[in-house]
Amino acid sequence: MAVALVLASPALALEVSRCRALREQREALATAAMEAELTLVRQVRERLCSQLTRQAELANANQPPPAAGSGEPATDYQALLHCRQQAEQVLKASHPVLYRNRLGFTYYTRSGASLASRADGVQRSLLAEACPAWLRGEPEPASAPPR
Repeated sequence: MAVALVLASPALALEVSRCRALREQREALATAAMEAELTLVRQVRERLCSQLTRQAELANANQPPPAAGSGEPATDYQALLHCRQQAEQVLKASHPVLYRNRLGFTYYTRSGASLASRADGVQRSLLAEACPAWLRGEPEPASAPPR
């Protein structure tokens, strides 16, 4: 019903379109920023514990662990957790923080920091345009009327 009202009003339809385009732009920038950071984290983890990292990446959560004596080593998740913690410590010690986004996520790469900063700028535009929460990509409160 609400969709019909939005489509019936050209001004409202334009606002929805503008807000949706801003949200999609923000999401694309944030995704690219996160990918840059994940690439750096993977490189550090690969340097610290390459065999364990490869083994964990090949593991499939939908498959049962290898049977004893199958010749396939079981993933040591405790060692993997330790490796990830160690990688985080190395990253913090070896890379300056270039940016923290509006949610507090830390960016160490120039490209990630730049993209995240741009994503936050687009988020500010979403707020300045007074886009409704559902068009900003935020969850609606449980008490919100259906759209």
